[in-house]
Amino acid sequence: MFLQISTLCCVFSQLLASESGQQKRVLLHNDDDLLAIVHALQAKVSEQDAKISTLQAQVASPPTGQGSTYIRWGRTVCPSNGTELVYKGFAAGNWFNWHGGAADYICLTQDPIWGVYEDGANLVSAKIYGTEYEFGEHYSDGGAKFFGSNLYEHDVPCALCHSSRPATVMIPGRNQCYPGWTLEYSGYLVSGRNQGTYDVSATNYACLDTVPESEFGDNQNNNGKLMVLVEAQCGSLKCPPYVQNREITCVVCSK
Repeated sequence: MFLQISTLCCVFSQLLASESGQQKRVLLHNDDDLLAIVHALQAKVSEQDAKISTLQAQVASPPTGQGSTYIRWGRTVCPSNGTELVYKGFAAGNWFNWHGGAADYICLTQDPIWGVYEDGANLVSAKIYGTEYEFGEHYSDGGAKFFGSNLYEHDVPCALCHSSRPATVMIPGRNQCYPGWTLEYSGYLVSGRNQGTYDVSATNYACLDTVPESEFGDNQNNNGKLMVLVEAQCGSLKCPPYVQNREITCVVCSK
């Protein structure tokens, strides 16, 4: 009994020191004093258990709002791997042979909501156009060798996807993720055409899904912003590992 009381006394003294920052001496006169120490220890253990349970719950179910987003170019759906569709829309951007204006492809929603507007044309405003697959000018099958169907002059859809994983990255030059990363989708690197003084509007690079969608009857030559495959050019770009004129793959991965 003396050993148990001494042990509890030591533990309880440490608890008091941790709470107040000062060592306090505990005097035990009878069993009631011992019982009070036991109750104090039990309360402390219960408090720590509650904190552990809260942390475990947070790990199992991350707070709403965490995760990452990316555009899936060429598709109107998102992968079923813990990723959800935010909205589907139309790939859009600047006219392919205009100087100035924005360079990026963007994904316009299919459900626009208008603010204040004027329907008359403004000559000094920026313009935005839909995007077309332009593979037919370089491949007789309209890109079917790469994508499984003739996409020439079809309009490009897109989807904004939200992954439950906090980081998302597009890796050019690969169609597989590095170990430890989750595949969102793979495809081919695309951009606007590079034809000297004719295609003067710059674009960014995008990763077009390897199985892109198109709508029946939308393959009219309306131009707008264009999308073609990107080929490697040796020189400053090291070959190997790259190969002259070989189409570059890409993959979107999350973690």
